[in-house]
Order: sequence, then C-alpha cells, then structure tokens
Amino acid sequence: MFVNIRLYLFLFFLSFCFEGIAQNDAIVESQLLYMKRTQFGMNLNSTGLGGINFKMGWHKTGRINNMLDFDLSRIRHLKETRIYSIVSDNPRQYTFGRLNMAFFLRVGYGQNIAITERPYKNAASLHFNYSVGLSTAILKPIYLDILKNESGHALVVSERYDPVIHFNPYMIMGNASFMDGMNQLTFVPGGYGKCSLAVEWGQYPDEFKSLEAGFTVDAFSKPLELMAFTSADYLFFTMFIEYTFGFNK
Repeated sequence: MFVNIRLYLFLFFLSFCFEGIAQNDAIVESQLLYMKRTQFGMNLNSTGLGGINFKMGWHKTGRINNMLDFDLSRIRHLKETRIYSIVSDNPRQYTFGRLNMAFFLRVGYGQNIAITERPYKNAASLHFNYSVGLSTAILKPIYLDILKNESGHALVVSERYDPVIHFNPYMIMGNASFMDGMNQLTFVPGGYGKCSLAVEWGQYPDEFKSLEAGFTVDAFSKPLELMAFTSADYLFFTMFIEYTFGFNK
C-alpha cells in the first residue's frame, strides 16, 4: 500500500508538471550546450526506508549524458516489525529477531536520456535513467539492552542479539546505542542494476529539480543474514521514489 501511495503521488505530479507547459512562455534565447551535469537526491524505497544519491555526468550527445551514480540506502527486511518492551514503565522500541542492520552502498555507471525537452520556462521534461555497477552490503550487528539479575541486583547490559539466548521478552529493555557494534561491521560485495523515469522542471536551463521513480536489483556474493527464523537472501528487489535538485554547466 505504501508503494501505491507513492506511485499515485508520482503520477499526479507528472500530470501537474506537464499541465504547466501550456501556461508558460517559450524559451526564445539561444541555449548553451552544457557539458557537465551534477545531481543530489534523497529517496524513499519500498522497504519503508530510504537514502541519499549523488550523480555526476558529462555530455555525450544532445539528449544523452553519461553518469557516475553513487547511492547509499538503508534496506530493511520485509519481516521486520517494531515492538515495545514489556519490561519497564517507559517502554522502548526494538525489532525482535533482527540480526543485522543493512546499508547498501552502490557505485555505478549509467546514462540519463532525455525523452522530451523543456521548451518553456517552468516546463517539464521526461528522462530515462539507468545504471549498473558494484553494490556493497554493510551489515551492522544488532545490540540490545538486556535486563539481568546479578547477586540479587537488577543490571542492564548491552549484548549482541542472539536468538538462542535472548528469547525471553521479559529480558529485553529495548535497542542499545546505535554505536554498539560499529567496530564489527561486515562488508559483502555484489552488483546492482537500476532504471527509472524522471520528470525534470525548472525556470532556467542550467538548474533543475526532478522527481524520479524506478527500481533497483541488488545481488550479493553470499546471503545476507538480516533476520533470525528466516532464510538469508542473495537477491534484493526494491522500488524507490526520489527528489533531486541539480545543475548543468
């Protein structure tokens, strides 16, 4: 349902942008041939989280720009469910069964292909984007604050989650500090492919904003263990929607 809402917003925005074409004056000034393109973006993905993106490109033809694509996204397992601790009067959240927090770092090469142009001020154009490259999964182990009884005294300690040991909900106080486990990061190499459609608009040809929607497929050299009690996965498919601002030079 979350994906559908974002898709409806994208289609609404698309129709809104193209409606503006008929409401603006044509660009009659001579246009420069821009050789470089830079974009910065923030996105949401179909796992309910998101990330940041940077693209740097150079002119190939009148409608095609070659692009270097850098992306860092937080990916969540579809079976992750946040619950509240039942131990204290001020319950804290945690995700029962989560073994690792996952971030995907993608570095690739692709192209931005203009399907239509922007012949009017404040008008919109349609673009097709694709990229392929290396994807690295960064896994941070999950630590929980655990309630223990030491010599008759209650004690809260931070421990790495182990489904064999930490099965009693009356032991779990909630998530430990995010920094716990940062010295135990695991890096898993892989590859990715991404394609999307983007609507671009702007008052001037040397700057623009865009709304982009598409999908990404990541494949890794070994399965990623994100959740206990589920099978680990090699392959991840995510849809995304992204807001971008950029410059042509």
